[in-house]
Amino acid sequence: MKYLLKSLYFILIILSAISCEKVIEVDLDDSEPKLVIEATLLEGDNECKVVISKSAPYFDSSPIEKIDNATVTLYFEGNELVIPNVEPGEYRLQVDAEADVEYKLEVEVEGNLYTAFSYMPQSIPIDSIYAIYEEGFGPFESGYTVYVMLSDPAGIANYYRFTHYLNGEYQNEADDLLVLDDNLNDGSQPMIPLRQQAFEEGDMVEVNLIHFDEASYDYFRTLGDIIGSGMGPNSGSAAPGNPISNWSNNALGYFSAYSYSSASIEISSASKEIED
Repeated sequence: MKYLLKSLYFILIILSAISCEKVIEVDLDDSEPKLVIEATLLEGDNECKVVISKSAPYFDSSPIEKIDNATVTLYFEGNELVIPNVEPGEYRLQVDAEADVEYKLEVEVEGNLYTAFSYMPQSIPIDSIYAIYEEGFGPFESGYTVYVMLSDPAGIANYYRFTHYLNGEYQNEADDLLVLDDNLNDGSQPMIPLRQQAFEEGDMVEVNLIHFDEASYDYFRTLGDIIGSGMGPNSGSAAPGNPISNWSNNALGYFSAYSYSSASIEISSASKEIED
């Protein structure tokens, strides 16, 4: 029972910062098509990936228009890298990215220039990951809840996103977005539950702790707000707005440079905690 009470306490602490995820093309406003740019850059020797398309009105079921005639350029610390178009609407290039660096991405399409900046913070290690069996209550099913502990750096604003794999499969449904800031936990060691899923004995769960900047956080936070609102063709509500973008010139989407750390656990009644 004490574990359940503690779990409820921490769920209430972060509830305002947690939202639901859904993989969507950012075509939410019922308006004229706009350029959508979704770009990610991961710390280390990894691909910088940029996906460019045109939005469609919210109630339009026609295929998304992919953009193949863009010029995409990444700038950082005196480097200027042109990212080639490798698939319809996709631009990718292997980049050795370092933390504590601000990255600038430029996209030129049909004579229009779109710019976004993203600062990559240092990765934050996962201190521990463990699972506790809890009885169901409200919308939560009975089963094992996975908790992640980290040590939040004090005195600076930090922004996090948690993703996870279940038995080797990336979980990317509407309930799988978990983002939060350290407004209530600055300098502390918060215990974060993956509250969206009840796990079973024998499950292998791998958790990624993503550390990114405020602009990236704002995009995913507002995306979760939109999805969680229940707005849509059958809801009786107006078409929702778009997530907050860090692109100039009214482009939709986001550019996020981020670092991350990982830890995994096999759910077992005999083993409640694994140190990373």
